Amino acid sequence: SVRGIFMTGMEYRWMPPIQRLIRETDSGSLGPLHTVTIREHRFPFLVKVDNWNRFNRYTGGTLVEKACHFFDLMRRIVCSEPVTVFATGGQAMNHKDEIFEEGQPDIIDHAFVSVEFANGAKAMLDLCMFAEDEQTEQVTAVCELGKVEARAPESTVRVLRRRHIRGLGRTPPAPSERGVAEMHSMPVPKDLAKAGYHEGATFFELREFVAAAQGKQEVPISALDGKVAVMIGTAAQESIRTGKAVRLDSMAPRKKHDVQQQYALETSMGLQVQDNLAPQLKSRL
Repeated sequence: SVRGIFMTGMEYRWMPPIQRLIRETDSGSLGPLHTVTIREHRFPFLVKVDNWNRFNRYTGGTLVEKACHFFDLMRRIVCSEPVTVFATGGQAMNHKDEIFEEGQPDIIDHAFVSVEFANGAKAMLDLCMFAEDEQTEQVTAVCELGKVEARAPESTVRVLRRRHIRGLGRTPPAPSERGVAEMHSMPVPKDLAKAGYHEGATFFELREFVAAAQGKQEVPISALDGKVAVMIGTAAQESIRTGKAVRLDSMAPRKKHDVQQQYALETSMGLQVQDNLAPQLKSRL
Protein backbone atom coordinates (compact mmCIF):
# COMPACT_ATOMS: atom_id res chain seq x y z
CA SER A 1 0.00 0.00 0.00
CA VAL A 2 1.07 3.58 -0.63
CA ARG A 3 1.79 5.55 2.51
CA GLY A 4 1.23 9.27 2.79
CA ILE A 5 4.00 11.70 3.69
CA PHE A 6 4.06 14.79 5.87
CA MET A 7 6.45 17.67 5.25
CA THR A 8 6.67 20.91 7.20
CA GLY A 9 6.85 24.00 4.96
CA MET A 10 10.07 25.93 5.61
CA GLU A 11 10.76 27.60 2.26
CA TYR A 12 13.69 29.74 3.46
CA ARG A 13 15.90 26.63 3.34
CA TRP A 14 15.51 26.64 -0.46
CA MET A 15 16.43 30.24 -1.20
CA PRO A 16 19.38 29.82 -3.62
CA PRO A 17 21.91 31.90 -1.63
CA ILE A 18 20.97 30.15 1.62
CA GLN A 19 21.25 26.77 -0.10
CA ARG A 20 24.80 27.71 -1.10
CA LEU A 21 25.60 28.83 2.46
CA ILE A 22 24.33 25.50 3.84
CA ARG A 23 26.48 23.56 1.37
CA GLU A 24 29.53 25.57 2.45
CA THR A 25 28.96 24.99 6.18
CA ASP A 26 28.02 21.33 5.71
CA SER A 27 31.24 20.72 3.78
CA GLY A 28 33.38 21.68 6.77
CA SER A 29 35.86 23.44 4.49
CA LEU A 30 35.95 26.44 6.82
CA GLY A 31 36.22 24.35 9.97
CA PRO A 32 33.79 24.04 12.87
CA LEU A 33 30.90 26.51 12.91
CA HIS A 34 30.66 28.82 15.92
CA THR A 35 28.09 31.54 15.26
CA VAL A 36 25.11 32.22 12.98
CA THR A 37 23.51 35.64 12.53
CA ILE A 38 20.23 36.15 10.67
CA ARG A 39 18.87 39.60 9.88
CA GLU A 40 15.51 40.35 8.29
CA HIS A 41 14.64 44.01 7.76
CA ARG A 42 11.38 44.55 5.92
CA PHE A 43 7.94 46.19 5.79
CA PRO A 44 5.09 45.59 8.29
CA PHE A 45 2.74 42.62 8.19
CA LEU A 46 0.26 42.74 5.34
CA VAL A 47 -3.51 42.45 5.80
CA LYS A 48 -4.67 38.84 6.22
CA VAL A 49 -8.10 37.18 6.46
CA ASP A 50 -10.01 38.58 9.46
CA ASN A 51 -6.78 40.28 10.55
CA TRP A 52 -5.73 37.10 12.36
CA ASN A 53 -2.05 38.08 12.15
CA ARG A 54 -2.53 41.16 14.34
CA PHE A 55 -2.99 39.39 17.68
CA ASN A 56 -0.70 37.19 19.77
CA ARG A 57 -3.60 35.00 20.88
CA TYR A 58 -4.16 33.89 17.28
CA THR A 59 -0.57 33.59 16.05
CA GLY A 60 1.47 32.80 19.14
CA GLY A 61 3.33 36.06 18.50
CA THR A 62 5.54 37.46 15.74
CA LEU A 63 8.48 35.26 16.76
CA VAL A 64 6.31 32.16 16.30
CA GLU A 65 4.25 33.10 13.25
CA LYS A 66 6.99 34.97 11.37
CA ALA A 67 10.33 33.94 12.79
CA CYS A 68 9.90 30.15 13.08
CA HIS A 69 11.46 29.96 9.59
CA PHE A 70 14.62 31.62 10.88
CA PHE A 71 14.85 29.40 13.94
CA ASP A 72 14.52 26.39 11.63
CA LEU A 73 17.40 27.80 9.56
CA MET A 74 19.54 28.24 12.66
CA ARG A 75 18.97 24.65 13.71
CA ARG A 76 19.62 23.34 10.20
CA ILE A 77 22.86 25.29 9.79
CA VAL A 78 24.17 24.54 13.30
CA CYS A 79 23.02 20.88 13.25
CA SER A 80 22.40 20.85 16.98
CA GLU A 81 19.55 21.30 19.44
CA PRO A 82 18.59 24.59 21.15
CA VAL A 83 19.32 24.85 24.86
CA THR A 84 18.71 28.46 25.92
CA VAL A 85 16.78 31.37 24.36
CA PHE A 86 16.93 35.02 25.35
CA ALA A 87 15.04 37.76 23.53
CA THR A 88 14.22 41.44 23.75
CA GLY A 89 11.73 43.27 21.57
CA GLY A 90 8.54 45.27 21.44
CA GLN A 91 5.93 47.16 19.42
CA ALA A 92 7.57 50.43 18.43
CA MET A 93 5.63 51.57 15.37
CA ASN A 94 3.41 49.12 13.55
CA HIS A 95 -0.38 48.75 13.81
CA LYS A 96 -0.76 51.22 16.68
CA ASP A 97 -3.38 53.17 14.72
CA GLU A 98 -5.50 50.07 14.05
CA ILE A 99 -8.56 49.13 16.08
CA PHE A 100 -10.59 45.94 15.58
CA GLU A 101 -13.39 44.22 17.44
CA GLU A 102 -10.73 42.28 19.32
CA GLY A 103 -9.03 45.54 20.32
CA GLN A 104 -5.69 47.07 19.34
CA PRO A 105 -3.05 44.78 17.77
CA ASP A 106 -0.45 43.58 20.27
CA ILE A 107 2.15 41.90 18.04
CA ILE A 108 5.77 43.03 18.31
CA ASP A 109 7.47 44.65 15.31
CA HIS A 110 11.14 44.27 16.26
CA ALA A 111 13.27 41.87 18.27
CA PHE A 112 16.73 40.53 18.96
CA VAL A 113 16.80 36.82 19.78
CA SER A 114 19.84 34.87 21.00
CA VAL A 115 19.86 31.06 20.89
CA GLU A 116 22.49 28.79 22.44
CA PHE A 117 22.84 25.26 21.08
CA ALA A 118 23.95 22.04 22.73
CA ASN A 119 27.15 21.86 20.68
CA GLY A 120 28.26 25.30 21.92
CA ALA A 121 27.30 27.29 18.81
CA LYS A 122 25.45 30.58 19.21
CA ALA A 123 22.86 32.13 16.90
CA MET A 124 21.16 35.52 16.80
CA LEU A 125 18.13 36.94 14.98
CA ASP A 126 17.75 40.65 14.23
CA LEU A 127 14.16 41.22 13.10
CA CYS A 128 12.72 44.63 12.22
CA MET A 129 9.30 44.97 10.58
CA PHE A 130 9.56 48.69 9.78
CA ALA A 131 13.09 49.05 8.39
CA GLU A 132 12.67 48.86 4.60
CA ASP A 133 10.11 48.90 1.80
CA GLU A 134 11.24 45.49 0.57
CA GLN A 135 11.98 42.20 2.26
CA THR A 136 15.71 41.82 2.86
CA GLU A 137 17.57 38.95 4.52
CA GLN A 138 21.18 38.36 5.44
CA VAL A 139 22.48 35.10 6.91
CA THR A 140 26.07 34.96 8.19
CA ALA A 141 27.79 31.80 9.39
CA VAL A 142 31.18 32.24 11.08
CA CYS A 143 33.45 29.21 11.23
CA GLU A 144 36.92 28.67 12.63
CA LEU A 145 38.67 29.48 9.36
CA GLY A 146 36.36 32.11 7.88
CA LYS A 147 32.77 33.07 7.19
CA VAL A 148 29.93 32.75 4.69
CA GLU A 149 27.36 35.45 4.02
CA ALA A 150 24.15 34.98 2.03
CA ARG A 151 22.03 37.97 0.98
CA ALA A 152 18.58 38.42 -0.51
CA PRO A 153 17.14 39.89 -2.65
CA GLU A 154 20.64 40.39 -4.10
CA SER A 155 20.89 36.57 -4.22
CA THR A 156 24.62 36.63 -3.58
CA VAL A 157 27.00 34.63 -1.40
CA ARG A 158 30.31 35.88 -0.02
CA VAL A 159 32.84 33.31 1.19
CA LEU A 160 35.92 34.49 3.05
CA ARG A 161 38.77 32.27 4.19
CA ARG A 162 41.04 34.02 6.67
CA ARG A 163 44.77 33.84 6.03
CA HIS A 164 45.79 34.47 9.63
CA ILE A 165 43.91 32.53 12.29
CA ARG A 166 46.29 32.96 15.21
CA GLY A 167 49.55 34.62 16.07
CA LEU A 168 48.81 38.26 15.19
CA GLY A 169 51.25 40.85 16.48
CA ARG A 170 50.64 44.47 17.45
CA THR A 171 49.20 45.52 14.07
CA PRO A 172 46.27 44.26 11.99
CA PRO A 173 47.07 42.21 8.86
CA ALA A 174 48.25 44.36 5.96
CA PRO A 175 46.16 44.32 2.75
CA SER A 176 48.54 41.83 1.16
CA GLU A 177 48.11 39.52 4.17
CA ARG A 178 44.31 39.49 4.21
CA GLY A 179 42.05 36.82 2.80
CA VAL A 180 40.25 37.69 -0.41
CA ALA A 181 36.53 36.99 -0.46
CA GLU A 182 34.93 34.90 -3.20
CA MET A 183 31.70 36.40 -4.51
CA HIS A 184 29.03 34.15 -5.99
CA SER A 185 25.89 35.30 -7.75
CA MET A 186 22.88 32.97 -7.57
CA PRO A 187 20.53 34.39 -10.19
CA VAL A 188 16.87 33.44 -9.90
CA PRO A 189 15.06 32.61 -13.18
CA LYS A 190 12.73 35.47 -14.09
CA ASP A 191 9.63 33.27 -14.26
CA LEU A 192 10.26 32.00 -10.72
CA ALA A 193 10.93 35.49 -9.40
CA LYS A 194 7.68 36.67 -10.95
CA ALA A 195 5.71 33.74 -9.52
CA GLY A 196 6.38 34.59 -5.87
CA TYR A 197 8.72 35.76 -3.14
CA HIS A 198 11.77 34.24 -1.43
CA GLU A 199 13.88 34.06 -4.60
CA GLY A 200 11.98 31.14 -6.09
CA ALA A 201 12.30 29.07 -2.91
CA THR A 202 8.68 27.91 -2.93
CA PHE A 203 9.17 26.23 -6.31
CA PHE A 204 12.28 24.39 -5.15
CA GLU A 205 10.55 23.38 -1.91
CA LEU A 206 7.54 21.96 -3.77
CA ARG A 207 9.86 20.07 -6.11
CA GLU A 208 11.42 18.38 -3.07
CA PHE A 209 7.96 17.57 -1.72
CA VAL A 210 6.91 15.94 -4.99
CA ALA A 211 10.11 13.90 -5.10
CA ALA A 212 9.48 12.70 -1.53
CA ALA A 213 5.86 11.89 -2.35
CA GLN A 214 7.06 9.80 -5.29
CA GLY A 215 9.40 7.87 -3.01
CA LYS A 216 12.54 9.20 -4.70
CA GLN A 217 13.98 10.71 -1.51
CA GLU A 218 13.33 11.14 2.19
CA VAL A 219 11.12 13.92 3.48
CA PRO A 220 13.54 16.82 4.05
CA ILE A 221 11.65 18.57 6.89
CA SER A 222 9.65 16.60 9.42
CA ALA A 223 6.86 17.48 11.84
CA LEU A 224 9.45 17.33 14.60
CA ASP A 225 11.57 19.96 12.82
CA GLY A 226 8.55 22.26 12.67
CA LYS A 227 7.73 21.60 16.32
CA VAL A 228 11.21 22.59 17.51
CA ALA A 229 11.20 25.78 15.38
CA VAL A 230 7.88 26.82 16.93
CA MET A 231 9.22 25.89 20.37
CA ILE A 232 12.14 28.31 19.96
CA GLY A 233 9.76 31.07 18.87
CA THR A 234 7.48 30.41 21.85
CA ALA A 235 10.46 30.54 24.19
CA ALA A 236 11.55 33.85 22.63
CA GLN A 237 8.09 35.35 23.16
CA GLU A 238 8.17 34.16 26.77
CA SER A 239 11.63 35.64 27.26
CA ILE A 240 10.39 39.05 26.08
CA ARG A 241 7.41 38.79 28.41
CA THR A 242 9.46 37.89 31.49
CA GLY A 243 12.78 39.57 30.71
CA LYS A 244 14.54 36.29 31.49
CA ALA A 245 16.35 33.60 29.50
CA VAL A 246 14.31 30.46 28.85
CA ARG A 247 15.89 27.03 29.20
CA LEU A 248 14.58 24.47 26.76
CA ASP A 249 15.78 21.34 28.55
CA SER A 250 12.28 20.50 29.77
CA MET A 251 10.64 21.43 26.45
CA ALA A 252 12.94 19.97 23.81
CA PRO A 253 12.21 16.43 22.52
CA ARG A 254 15.66 15.24 23.52
CA LYS A 255 14.87 12.08 25.42
CA LYS A 256 14.67 8.86 23.48
CA HIS A 257 11.10 8.08 24.51
CA ASP A 258 9.94 11.61 23.52
CA VAL A 259 11.24 11.16 19.98
CA GLN A 260 9.78 7.65 19.81
CA GLN A 261 6.39 8.99 20.91
CA GLN A 262 6.54 11.68 18.22
CA TYR A 263 7.31 9.11 15.54
CA ALA A 264 4.62 6.77 16.86
CA LEU A 265 2.06 9.57 16.63
CA GLU A 266 3.03 10.40 13.06
CA THR A 267 3.06 6.73 12.06
CA SER A 268 -0.40 6.21 13.55
CA MET A 269 -1.62 9.00 11.27
CA GLY A 270 -0.38 7.05 8.27
CA LEU A 271 2.47 9.46 7.71
CA GLN A 272 5.97 8.62 6.61
CA VAL A 273 8.12 11.17 8.43
CA GLN A 274 11.88 11.08 8.37
CA ASP A 275 14.04 13.35 10.45
CA ASN A 276 17.21 13.82 8.45
CA LEU A 277 17.93 17.31 9.70
CA ALA A 278 20.99 16.23 11.64
CA PRO A 279 22.74 12.98 12.55
CA GLN A 280 22.23 13.80 16.24
CA LEU A 281 18.47 13.30 15.88
CA LYS A 282 18.82 9.98 14.09
CA SER A 283 21.11 8.69 16.82
CA ARG A 284 18.42 9.22 19.47
CA LEU A 285 16.08 6.59 18.07
